[in-house]
Amino acid sequence: MERCLQLAQKGFGYTYPNPMVGAVVVNNGVIIGEGWHQKAGTAHAEVHALSGLSAADLEGAILYVNLEPCSHHGKTPPCCELVVAKGIKKVVVGAQDPNPKVAGKGIKVMQDFGIEVVVGVLEDACVELNKRFYCFHIKKRPYIILKWAQSEDGYLAPENDSKGTVSWISDVHSQQLAHRWRAEEHAILVGRKTVENDNPQLTTRKWSGTNPIRLVLDRDLKIDPAAAVFNDAAQTVVFNCHKSGQEKKIFWEQVKKIDVLEDVLEKATQHDIQSILVEGGAITINHFLNTNFWDECRIIKSPAPLKGGVKAPKRPEGKRTNRKIVRDDLQIIKK
Repeated sequence: MERCLQLAQKGFGYTYPNPMVGAVVVNNGVIIGEGWHQKAGTAHAEVHALSGLSAADLEGAILYVNLEPCSHHGKTPPCCELVVAKGIKKVVVGAQDPNPKVAGKGIKVMQDFGIEVVVGVLEDACVELNKRFYCFHIKKRPYIILKWAQSEDGYLAPENDSKGTVSWISDVHSQQLAHRWRAEEHAILVGRKTVENDNPQLTTRKWSGTNPIRLVLDRDLKIDPAAAVFNDAAQTVVFNCHKSGQEKKIFWEQVKKIDVLEDVLEKATQHDIQSILVEGGAITINHFLNTNFWDECRIIKSPAPLKGGVKAPKRPEGKRTNRKIVRDDLQIIKK
């Protein structure tokens, strides 16, 4: 199962809206096949793991998979039916699929055909790997990561920060890590002031990976149409109180109130967005914290002081881990 998790991790950032899944086929204590789900719309992990194996190879073999084999027809056929057709007699599943389209149905199909199914091996680790997928289907909202960089004395930006320029608090290594985080999440969110002040592209320029969907909070549609978030590098969704529509890669989503995050997150869920990296300024981040809509905080702390400026958000309570990123310190807080 640990090998399944290693394989599944290879799909990080490429499988949305599907989960990350790894599969391993073992016979007489030897791995004879393995695979992982590499990209949404392509073959699932079980298909890759079982490919090329004959009936003789599979006689007495055990299939390990970190998530329950699917049971519904989507862009690919049900994996539980493939397992049955291959004559596998035992399947070890890390965790049950939370998607209502599956949710135990894949396990039942295999059991109905006489396959022995063991569920719950390394279950916590399997759920943790696909925490975004689980949050989306169980809580009916995206998994939310709040990220900010602050000075040693607790400020986000200097007092005299000029409009249209970016004052870097973190070092180049932390900036690259932040772009990696963008590539790992389904979407990235900022408020209007961040767009107006910094004109960010919100892409993965410093890391090889998929650009996230850009989400922007702009109540009265005041952002300049020439802003970088409207370029064609990625899809952009603008949450506002006036209109809905689409023009090329730009979507306008009308909500009742921008300051009611339930409305925004409901629209994001309708777009099948499973995770959001919030990189907004203090106002946006504090709004998520104050309404308790967050699952994880990633705080990069620079050793250099600013001696004044925009105050950083207050760290929430939760489980904390710390590590060093060359010059900066990273603190991760989970509920």
